[in-house]
Amino acid sequence: MKYNQYAYVKTDYPEQAKELIDINFLPRNYQEWSFSDLLAKLIKTVIVEAKSDEAKTAKLSEFAVSDELTLANFLKQNPTQIGTNQFYNVALQLLGYHVHYDYQLDNPTGFMQKQNLPVVKDINNIEKLVFAFYRLLNTRAKNGQLLIDVMAGKGYFTQFWGQNKFMFFNGKSLPVFDTNKIIREVVYVETDLDTDQDGKSDLIQVTIFRPKESDQGLKVPTLYTASPYFGGIIANEKRNHNVDENLSDSTLWTDPKYQPMPKVDAPKPNGENHISTEEAVHKSSYPLNEYLLARGFSSVFAGGIGTRGSDGLRITGSPEETESAKEVIEWLHGDRVAYTDRSKEHEIKADWCNGNIGMTGRSYLGTLQIAVATTGVKGLKTVVSEAAISSWYDYYREHGLVVAPEDCQGEDLDLLAETCQSNLWDAGQYLKIKPKYEAMQKELLKKEDRVTGQYSDFWDVRNYRNHTDGIKCSWISVHGLNDWNVKPKNVYKIWQKVKHLPIKHHLFLHQGPHYNMNNFASIDFTDLMNLWFVHELLGLENNAYHQWPTVMVQDNLQSDKWHEEDDWSDEIGQTVTYYPTDDHELFKDGNGKEKQKFTDVGGIDFKEANISENEWQYKFISGDEKWAKRSLRYTTDEFIHPVTIVGRPEVKVRVSGSLPKGQLSVALVDLETRRRLTPTPKFLIRGGQELGYRFGTDTLQEFVLDKKTKAKLITKSHMNLQNYQDLRKPSKIEAGQFVDLTFKLQPTYYHLPVGARLCLIIYSTDEGMTKRPLEEETYTIDLANTEIKFSQK
Repeated sequence: MKYNQYAYVKTDYPEQAKELIDINFLPRNYQEWSFSDLLAKLIKTVIVEAKSDEAKTAKLSEFAVSDELTLANFLKQNPTQIGTNQFYNVALQLLGYHVHYDYQLDNPTGFMQKQNLPVVKDINNIEKLVFAFYRLLNTRAKNGQLLIDVMAGKGYFTQFWGQNKFMFFNGKSLPVFDTNKIIREVVYVETDLDTDQDGKSDLIQVTIFRPKESDQGLKVPTLYTASPYFGGIIANEKRNHNVDENLSDSTLWTDPKYQPMPKVDAPKPNGENHISTEEAVHKSSYPLNEYLLARGFSSVFAGGIGTRGSDGLRITGSPEETESAKEVIEWLHGDRVAYTDRSKEHEIKADWCNGNIGMTGRSYLGTLQIAVATTGVKGLKTVVSEAAISSWYDYYREHGLVVAPEDCQGEDLDLLAETCQSNLWDAGQYLKIKPKYEAMQKELLKKEDRVTGQYSDFWDVRNYRNHTDGIKCSWISVHGLNDWNVKPKNVYKIWQKVKHLPIKHHLFLHQGPHYNMNNFASIDFTDLMNLWFVHELLGLENNAYHQWPTVMVQDNLQSDKWHEEDDWSDEIGQTVTYYPTDDHELFKDGNGKEKQKFTDVGGIDFKEANISENEWQYKFISGDEKWAKRSLRYTTDEFIHPVTIVGRPEVKVRVSGSLPKGQLSVALVDLETRRRLTPTPKFLIRGGQELGYRFGTDTLQEFVLDKKTKAKLITKSHMNLQNYQDLRKPSKIEAGQFVDLTFKLQPTYYHLPVGARLCLIIYSTDEGMTKRPLEEETYTIDLANTEIKFSQK
C-alpha cells in the first residue's frame, strides 16, 4: 500500500530548523552539538512515551540499525555520519513498522519506496541530519498519520498547553490546546423564520466545542457542521412508500408551486454578552472536526429548524432550511442575536470567534454546505462538501421518474423530513408541533409527486445550482464514484458551474460509495484539510492554493493510485460512439438494422426471489439467465488498449412499449472476471489514529483488491418514455408508438484494462431504484436509431 503524501510543503533549511526549534525538537544551539549526540537527542525526542532521559536512553537498545548492530551500540561508536539504510531502519521502527514482519533490515529503503515514503540520502553532516528528521516528522507512519501526529497522540505537545497561541509545523496547525478543558456549551440563535406559525421567531439550538484558550483572549476560527441528524433521528423502518405499483400517466401531472413560509424580524445584536448557562450533552459527530479542535479550531453543530432543541418544522431542501443553517453563521460572524437559553432574557455573543467560518460534513451535512454557500453569507470562507446533494430532484427523481437512492427504496423527501423532526421527542414540543407537523407532511407528500416523478417548481426551489452565482467562498467537493445514494450527477453538475467562478476550487473523487475519505491510507486528506483550513481561516500563507492538483481521482484498478487532472468533464477526452448490432455486439462501425424486444415483468419475480437489491444487481449485470432475459445486452470485443471513460455517457434509443407508458433504464458495465477493489474500504488499523492526546480515535482504512467478480457496474440512468420531447414536461404516447429518447447517464471516471469488455444493457425496471410495476410490458428497441457515446482518454 502506497502512502501518497500531497500535503507536505517544501520548506527551505533555515525555516525547517526554525520550526523544529519552535516545537522544542531541535536544541537552539544544535550546531554546537556533535553528530552522534544530536542523532541520539533527536531519536530520543521522538520516543515520547518515555518521560525521562534515562528511560529514553534505555529504549535505544530496542532499535536496530542493521542485522548485527543495535542503535545503542551504534551510538557508542560516536559516529560522524549514519548510512541511509541504518537511518531508515531506525526511522521505520519509529514510524511503527516491525522488523521481519513489515520489512527486512537489509533493505529498508526498498520497503520505503514500495510504501512511497520519502528518503533522504547521504546523512553525513548536521544539516543533512536536521533535514532528515524534519522530513521524517512529516512522513506518514504505519497508522497513516504523520509521525508528528503520532507523537502528539502520545502527549508530546502537552508541554505547550496554556501558551494561548497557535503553533504551526510545515504549514499545519499543531495540537497545542488542552483537550481536557474543552468548553462545551449551547446557545439559541434567533432566526427570521416562523415555520411553526406561532407568531414568534424560531430559535435554533447551537452546540459549541471550543478550546479553553478561546475564553482567555485567543480568537479562534470555526468549523461549522449543519447536521439535521445531530439531535437524533426518528427511525421508522416500515414507513417507506410502496414502490410495487404500476406506472401512471405522467400527463396528469400538475406543477405544484412553492409557497414561502411566514417570516418575522429578529432583533439586531446589542451590547450585551452573557456567559453560557447550558452545557452541551451531545458529542461531536465528525472526526475531522475533532482532529482540528485539538489544533485550535472550534467545532459548531446545529440541526436547524425542526430538530431537537429547536423550534419549527423540517421542510427538507427548502429555502427555509437553508436560511436556518445560514443564520448560525451570521451569529458566529457577529451579525445576529443568540441567547443563553430559551427564555431569550440574555444575549450571548461569539466573541471568541475570529469571524472566519468553514463548513464540514458528508451527505445531508454536505448538502447544507452547498445551500448555505449559495447565499454568499458573510464570514463563510470555505466549504468542504462531501457526498452532497446539489439538487434534491437529482436525489429522489430522474428524467421524469421516481428513482430511489441506493438502499432506500421507497424513501422520499417527506420521509426524510420525518426522520429529522427530532423536536417531537420533547413532549412539550410534541404537543405544540404535532398538528402542524402532520399538515406539513401531507403537503410535502402531495407536492413531491410520487405519482409521476416530474420536475416542478417544488423541486426547482430545491435546486441549489440555480444560485451558484451567489457563492463567494472557496470550494472543495468530495464524492464517491460508486455513490448510488447521492449519485455522482450531483457533484458533477455543480462542479461544471463552480469551476467557472472566481474562487479557488478543488475536487476529490474516490472509489467508495456514500462515504467520506478522512482516513484513507492512499491519501493524506486530513493533512490537506489542516493545511487548507489554516490558510482559509487563519490566513497563514502555506502554499495551500498550489499544494495539490485541482482534481484528484482515485483509480478503480489500484486503490493507492490517484490521477491528477485539471478538470472533470466530457471535454477532457475524445468522443467515441458505439452502436448495438443485430448480433448483440457493440461496435464503432454502424448500427444494427433489427428491431429487438424484451419483456419486463416489473417486480413480480423479484418479490418471489426474496433476494436483496444488491444481490439482484450483481446477478443482473453479470448476465444471470433468470434476470438477463428481461433486457437486451450488447458487448464489445476485448479491449487491446486500456481506456478511461470520463464524464457523462449519452444514449440515444428509439423505443416503443406495449403500454401507453413506460420506463427505460440503461447501464454500462465492465465485463471481465478479475479481482476488483472491495466495495467499501477495509479497516486496516481499527482505532489506530489518535485525534489528539487522549481525545478520540479514528480508523485507518482503504480499498483493497478482493475476490474475483464477473462484472462491475460503471454507470446507469433511467428515463420516462413520456418525456421523450421534453425532460421537464411529459407528452402523451400511444401503445406501440416509437419515441426517440436522448439522455445522459451518471458521470464517471472509469479505467478499463486490456482484456475488459464493455457491455451496454437496455432494460426497464431497476429493482433497487425505479418503481417495480406489477404488470408486464414488452419494449421494442430500433437498433438503427440507437447508440451510446462517451468521452475517453
